[in-house]
Amino acid sequence: QWATDRLLALAQRLGAAAYGQPGPAGCPPLRDGLVHLVSAATVWLARWQGRPAAIGLPAAAFAEPAGLRQRWALVSAALIAFVSQLDEAAQASWLEYQTSTGRPRRQRLGQTLLHYFTHAAHHRGQAVLTLRQLGHRAVHTDLLHFLRVREGGER
Repeated sequence: QWATDRLLALAQRLGAAAYGQPGPAGCPPLRDGLVHLVSAATVWLARWQGRPAAIGLPAAAFAEPAGLRQRWALVSAALIAFVSQLDEAAQASWLEYQTSTGRPRRQRLGQTLLHYFTHAAHHRGQAVLTLRQLGHRAVHTDLLHFLRVREGGER
């Protein structure tokens, strides 16, 4: 959550023009990647809570980074509340859900959590790369940096 928060805060500081600017070599705009991050969190949270999976968020609905950041604040709080109440038995339990194309799936809840976290890390890395290739200074999003910040050693 911390790393995504940092990227969204940076996108907001950069403004709508940089946020929507196409990436190099035909890469999608930073906006599209960040919307995908929030969208995936929304879909997985719905699945974990046993609700029908939410439909992915359209990037065009978030022309301004502030709107996406507000949406993320809601999703992030719900994710933290959900994950914080899970014990080992819950993580080992089976989760039945449907993919975005309607295919039924059955997976251990803990495995889907791991997928969500690695998927988010992958796309945050893409966002950082896009920022750097567009000439913007990016933020650190890695775990060790988070731990140092939390301990008060870095910003």
